[in-house]
Amino acid sequence: MAPLAFVSTPFHSPLRLALAAALSLFCVAAEAKSDGWAGCRAADPDKRIEGCGEVIARGDKERKPNRVAAFVNRGGAYHAKGDFDRALADFDKALEIDPDSAVALGDRAAAYRAKGDFDHAIADYDKLVAAQPKAPAYLGRGGAFQGKGDLDKAIADYDKALELDKKSVAALSNRGRAWRAKGDLDRALADFDRAIELEPKSALSYLNRAGLYQAKGDLDQALADYDKAIAKDGKLAIAYNNRGLALHAKGDFDRAVADFGTAVTLDPKYARAILNRANAYRGKHDLEHAKGDLEQALALDPNLAAAKKGLDEVTRQLAARAAAPAQ
Repeated sequence: MAPLAFVSTPFHSPLRLALAAALSLFCVAAEAKSDGWAGCRAADPDKRIEGCGEVIARGDKERKPNRVAAFVNRGGAYHAKGDFDRALADFDKALEIDPDSAVALGDRAAAYRAKGDFDHAIADYDKLVAAQPKAPAYLGRGGAFQGKGDLDKAIADYDKALELDKKSVAALSNRGRAWRAKGDLDRALADFDRAIELEPKSALSYLNRAGLYQAKGDLDQALADYDKAIAKDGKLAIAYNNRGLALHAKGDFDRAVADFGTAVTLDPKYARAILNRANAYRGKHDLEHAKGDLEQALALDPNLAAAKKGLDEVTRQLAARAAAPAQ
């Protein structure tokens, strides 16, 4: 069966509740009312980049806190666009101006983590923990350790985050994922249960618990949680993909095909969902549709080994069928 995709609960930037600092807006001095500042505070990343660029161009005409704010805001906008190198350059500039800026340090750590540079992220989080030993700093560092595969250190940081904030759904969710990666499914389930108790409207919490039930082989419970996740957020492609996998495992190929199809509609570049749909078609002995999906999956991800293998097998099966004498 295709591997199950799990969801990472986004880590929060220090001092602000925002996704990996990418959407955070730094507060600027009240007297800054120019058009440049209006853009620099905008939610739209492109407008923010343009507006902050105007502010940055003023140089020393702006006060030190405002220059830091402009670089942090523009760095957050670049982060939101996935341009981590430019984001890091802006956070570096902010820290050159104010080496003690916890916001810039936390945002730089988040950008390093998003880029996959976990060692630099951990170094920044170490500084942040030393300066401000608060739950978000431990949560972020735990995420970096988890990214490196150092699950014990990740769990230790999530433990510390939960000591400081017992209601941190993010810490519970990510610790649950770490426990699952270590094979301790009971502890993982307890964390996911608590996350849902604290935030019953969270689709991601149900999605994580559904994946845990699926890993335990309890497909009915998994399907019940996938249904809840989808009811709370019908635009999560991964929820349809994973529910499709559970349905496939139960032999319900028609509903699996439908779920994989919805996942692909929501995310047309979701190569693994297309591969999974191909496998469901193969379960239905619909080799023609399976072949088309396998070709499409490979076009999106030429390194998808399972799709290459599947396409070879389906091509041979179709050739054998064509060569077989008519009955």
